[in-house]
Amino acid sequence: MGIPRFFKLAKPRQFHYEPVYYDERKEKLQERINQIEQKMGVKVDDSYKRTLGKGSFSDYHLRKRKTKKYSTARLVLILIFLILLSYLLLFF
Repeated sequence: MGIPRFFKLAKPRQFHYEPVYYDERKEKLQERINQIEQKMGVKVDDSYKRTLGKGSFSDYHLRKRKTKKYSTARLVLILIFLILLSYLLLFF
């Protein structure tokens, strides 16, 4: 039996690595298809759209700005409520 302790010691974090599957043949095929489509003028290179998603970058910043604005307004309302509550408790 061990010595009883007042505090539990934290266990060390485990390193968990999952390798990403990479298909070289598929990557080369997709690159070749894109080159042929560009030569034929069928499609413009839009690989950046596939990685980010359509409008995801700008949508993220708009949502972040709105969330920040609402959280600031909420904080101001809470502060006003607490000041009024403390005023009522102290002077009445």
